[in-house]
Amino acid sequence: MIFFYRFFAALALLVFSVLYIGLIVSVIIGISGSVLRTIGLTQIEIIFPPDISLPAYLSIPIMFVFTTILLIISKYVKQIIRFLLLPF
Repeated sequence: MIFFYRFFAALALLVFSVLYIGLIVSVIIGISGSVLRTIGLTQIEIIFPPDISLPAYLSIPIMFVFTTILLIISKYVKQIIRFLLLPF
């Protein structure tokens, strides 16, 4: 029975590790993209679903809200990873 638990824990550990790395990379890309957009790079656009374009001066505050949410989620994913490492 412990074999099955370790097997599924290893699979879940792989999935949550990739999720954690993806969240951290998304935070880095989001902050750097919003700073570049505020500086004046016109190729980066932030568009909300019904084709509403966000003004450049609001890029950093809005992105900090989203990145804060992503960091909170990544904190809980890290706790799940620690829990999955217990049987090993």
